Amino acid sequence: MNLRKITICCALFLWVPFSFADERAESEKGFKRWDKNGDGFLVLGEVPEGPRKLFEKVDKNGDGKVNLKEHLLATVGKVKEKKKKEEKPKQKRKGDEQFKRHVIRQSWSQEPDGFDREYFVSVPEKKKGKSPVLFLFHGNGGQARNMIGGWSRRFKDYVVVAPQGYRKSWNISDEASKAPDVDYFNRIIKDLSNLYPVSDLSNVSLVGFSNGAGYIYSLLIELEDKELIKNAIPVVSSFVEEQYHKDAFWKRSNSENANYDIKVKPVTRSNILTVHGTNDRIVPYAGGMRGRNARHVAAQETAYAWARLKGYEGKKIDDGNGKEISPGIVSYAYKGANVTHLKIVGAGHGLGEKGEKANQMIADFIRTGKLKSRY
Repeated sequence: MNLRKITICCALFLWVPFSFADERAESEKGFKRWDKNGDGFLVLGEVPEGPRKLFEKVDKNGDGKVNLKEHLLATVGKVKEKKKKEEKPKQKRKGDEQFKRHVIRQSWSQEPDGFDREYFVSVPEKKKGKSPVLFLFHGNGGQARNMIGGWSRRFKDYVVVAPQGYRKSWNISDEASKAPDVDYFNRIIKDLSNLYPVSDLSNVSLVGFSNGAGYIYSLLIELEDKELIKNAIPVVSSFVEEQYHKDAFWKRSNSENANYDIKVKPVTRSNILTVHGTNDRIVPYAGGMRGRNARHVAAQETAYAWARLKGYEGKKIDDGNGKEISPGIVSYAYKGANVTHLKIVGAGHGLGEKGEKANQMIADFIRTGKLKSRY
């Protein structure tokens, strides 16, 4: 091995160890292992302690997240385009044939000639009767295709749906997308009814991470079918202030801007679980600015707003009066309203070491609409 090779290998080891037989492939595998929530990004809490000190150097654009390209630049150097032969689908594993790609054709100012928006579906094998439906919404910059594999294996008895946000984002406030996302969701529901009659559309759950959580809030605010969404789990994001201010919920008359000018009273009857880390530097737990343009409501205020909407008449649960249901995970349950907030103490945007336990709680909530008393 020449001196240049030795230098590169030493540098690579600082960020992620891998086999030199296929540097890029192993580096991508490392990225996916660290990306605990499958949103296509690494945040500080997801990176192991050793390479964590290099996070700011790897995060080239300083947005507090490391995408796959930045990760590859830090591990294998210049990111080269894969050759066509490498882009061929890998040999399918058992069950992969369940993943089906579909498109919804939409047009708006960014795509006046129309654009095919894709979504992926996994259906249970050899199951009689109807199956519950689970929607997965990635974070800003994420990939639907990357999310569906792990979740469909975890929920083998569900119809699992992973829609792809336009320009890898959901249109909430200052994102790259100005697409009509609520209409997109409604049209996917119609597709499921026609293409997958096994789908139980009276038992639909939504899980969204970061920007995808904001999308869930939009759907809960704007959807007119009060029975459609049974369980909603927005993770690591609260309302943006445009969605909730002056003790009221708001939507836009024109989804292509950030002017939330129509006051509404959502009709949802969903069971709601919000999950947020106290050390989140992307979406502040206590509320405040995200980036330059988006301002968020505090995490606990967000849950309380939903509880009040659903008939809770008491005061907001004080921060010190939550119930610790697992070490470092505190529950604020608004009984009678089926709204619960989970405070993940010390966790950042990726939930860190407590993420695995939080995922278990999320899975229980998807299946039952409730949490256990202890974990």
